[in-house]
Amino acid sequence: MILFSKARHLGRSLTRVLALGSICGFSASAQAQSPADFPSKPVRIVVPFAAGGPTDLMARAISKSMGTSLGQPVIIDNKPGGGGIIGFSEVARQPADGYTLMFPSILAVTNPALMPTYPFDITRDFSAVTVVGFIPHALVVRPDFPAKDLAGLVAMAKSKPSQIAYGSSGNGTSAHLAGAMFALRADISVTHVPYRGAGPAMQDLLGGQIQYMFLDMSSALSQIQAGKLRALAVAPARRFQGLPDVPTIAEQGYPGFDIRAWYGLLVRNGTPPATIERLYAEVKTALASRDVRELFKAQGIEPGGMPPAEFQQLVKTDLAQWKRIVDQLGIKLE
Repeated sequence: MILFSKARHLGRSLTRVLALGSICGFSASAQAQSPADFPSKPVRIVVPFAAGGPTDLMARAISKSMGTSLGQPVIIDNKPGGGGIIGFSEVARQPADGYTLMFPSILAVTNPALMPTYPFDITRDFSAVTVVGFIPHALVVRPDFPAKDLAGLVAMAKSKPSQIAYGSSGNGTSAHLAGAMFALRADISVTHVPYRGAGPAMQDLLGGQIQYMFLDMSSALSQIQAGKLRALAVAPARRFQGLPDVPTIAEQGYPGFDIRAWYGLLVRNGTPPATIERLYAEVKTALASRDVRELFKAQGIEPGGMPPAEFQQLVKTDLAQWKRIVDQLGIKLE
């Protein structure tokens, strides 16, 4: 069992946030202003990670376009910590009026599965606006790694039980879960080595301390293109446009394997539907701009833009899927 005591403490102390919000009746303040007047003041996007990461990059990429079309500044507010709980609690304290948005990663659906005391029900407490971007993962190795494909990697792992190690950007991350899921599907015994971020893991991969890892395309693409890393497979169900010659895991004998990380916008549940639709339309316009599309392409990000109802369903589906996967793998963060 993996311990995550800080997040557990945050979870317990912040569970009361939603109850207090309900008592105070935030929905009444949302009704004080007609959605037709939206926005009449700056809009804030809460990013539950430190500045400089992919979530922060995407938020800042769309904020300028959104601010221009909305006629109000769109401010990025970084609130890292607690596996996203600090950011979610900040948004939960605000009125349900669309002026404060949450910009989580797929951790919004993996952490509730991993942490029994997670204080938020994402589908009950928040409403979906849209997915801003998807970042697929690639299974990468050093250029001189003996295995040329997944079959070779699996054969090597089976010949050396527990001697092959894979790294990840941290316990409970999508990279960790992808690696654990692949090991389960391939029936191999390998050692997971968690790091504090993708950078240190990649350095140890290049140094030979670990043999492979699942790396997000925002970190992997330039390294693969420069020949510093080699991709054996990509984790989503379909091939990544930036690496069209790299087959999927599903294509290499593991049908149904489909893991990709999404990054999207949520608002407090109770936000007027007209406000949500306005925000969705502005994000979709921002994603269509040439500057944003070029930036996303260079960073290995696939633009989103799905309608709110479709994103809401994706959240529900992923919550159920990750709960099944986490239970099957026996992984817990407490």
